[in-house]
Amino acid sequence: MASFNVYFDASGAPDDCAAVVVAGFVAKAEQWMQFQRNWEDALRAYGVSELHMRHYAHSLKEYASWKGDHYKRRRFLERLINIIKTRALHSFVNSVMMDGYRRVDERYCLSETNKPYALSGIACIDKVRKWADRLGIGQKTIAYLFEDGDKDKASLTQSVEHNFRFTPIYLKKSDSCIFQASDLLAYEHLLANRKIYAFGSGVLAFEEMRHSLQALNDIPHGREGECWGVYDAESIEMHCKMNKYPLRI
Repeated sequence: MASFNVYFDASGAPDDCAAVVVAGFVAKAEQWMQFQRNWEDALRAYGVSELHMRHYAHSLKEYASWKGDHYKRRRFLERLINIIKTRALHSFVNSVMMDGYRRVDERYCLSETNKPYALSGIACIDKVRKWADRLGIGQKTIAYLFEDGDKDKASLTQSVEHNFRFTPIYLKKSDSCIFQASDLLAYEHLLANRKIYAFGSGVLAFEEMRHSLQALNDIPHGREGECWGVYDAESIEMHCKMNKYPLRI
């Protein structure tokens, strides 16, 4: 068994969202065991079976009766975020801005090689590997687990095998509640990117973002946020040039 497990989930769809986000957390296996007990206790205490951010945010399904109960909603999310803070070692996020992706894809053969989900996924893996190198953690001691079900899973698998010479592990969200924490982080970044896209880059201060994202910011994510990244048109084009993607004729 790997000494460290990193769990990734995605948020956003390339056809109807401002961004496609992949996010996750890393911890030692024994810490994830404690996390699962803490997380499941919290869900039971609030009478729900899982955290699904889209259902929670819009008061759907088992969260329907919570609509308008701001105190309960806030306390629930605070409890879950505190569990993540206690158990996770580090967080990783990468967002691909879809307007930039489309512009670059007009010039380079990008979508044939890396779908937005794959581009975000390999960027996150690269962040994990650099984090591990800084701490002297062996690359072979890390297992990469992705929530199964994304339609561009094949593109991610191909990109990971090509760039890193291993195959990621895919599990259903029901197989581990840890994916629910990654879903929370990915969803919050999706909303933040949507807000920044609407107002324009550099207009909003971090203090104007949602309180839940500000709380998640307390979880380590590198010097100057280096493990929370955004791929805009400029950085996507740089990726294409560095990897010698062919230009479209």
